[in-house]
Amino acid sequence: MNCTHCGAPISLEEKFCPNCGQPNEAAAQHSRDMENYKREFEKTRSGVLANLKAYKGITARLMIFLVALVLMIIAFIAMNGVYEIHRNKMIKNAKAHSAEVSATLEEYMENKDYVMLAEYAEYNFLNSYKLKDDPNLGKYYPVIRVATSYEYFYMDVMKFITDEDPSASTYIRTSIGTDASEVYKYINDPEGRYLYDGSDKELVDSALADIEELTDAVLITYLGFDRSEVSEFKTLTDAKRAVVVEEKIDQILSQSK
Repeated sequence: MNCTHCGAPISLEEKFCPNCGQPNEAAAQHSRDMENYKREFEKTRSGVLANLKAYKGITARLMIFLVALVLMIIAFIAMNGVYEIHRNKMIKNAKAHSAEVSATLEEYMENKDYVMLAEYAEYNFLNSYKLKDDPNLGKYYPVIRVATSYEYFYMDVMKFITDEDPSASTYIRTSIGTDASEVYKYINDPEGRYLYDGSDKELVDSALADIEELTDAVLITYLGFDRSEVSEFKTLTDAKRAVVVEEKIDQILSQSK
């Protein structure tokens, strides 16, 4: 390049012209441009480094989360696998000892102890769908279904009446009405609930009669129903049953104060 004052050759790095001594304006502008470039470069560099640090932190947390999630999934699969092995073993054992299992179930039915029947069935996985069509134990499958429903109802009522502060147990209050409705659905419509499919109808009817009697007795003994109220209760919708149960529970709580 040439000096703008005398035209002599001059480089961009020279601040003054070696020929005329005048300031090199192009060099000054170049110096300012370089300073601006350096400032912008450092600013950008600092921003990039900060973002990288933040990204590394997020990445590390994300990796920890993903590793924990994978371990949880592996543990869940492993537990399910163990559970499945145990269940299949118990079902196989029940089939191998079907005569003994049948005798135990019949004894519970004879004693009208359907809570213990349900617990025995649950412990031995007799409520498994795999036993539904078993030639020896399949006939008890619908009985176990109804007994389990009755067990839920009975246990929730027992929790309510033995709770030190029953008014605080909103969940139990709601469950009692729901559980009672489930029991009466089986009783009122056994065919619609598929209780007769491939099973011993006489056995099912006998169990239903027992469980209806027991459910009625629980409502009368622990929730303050009378016979006429129980009869009407059976005909109500689920929503109305829930309301009636809530009213009965409120009466019990008000009397206990």
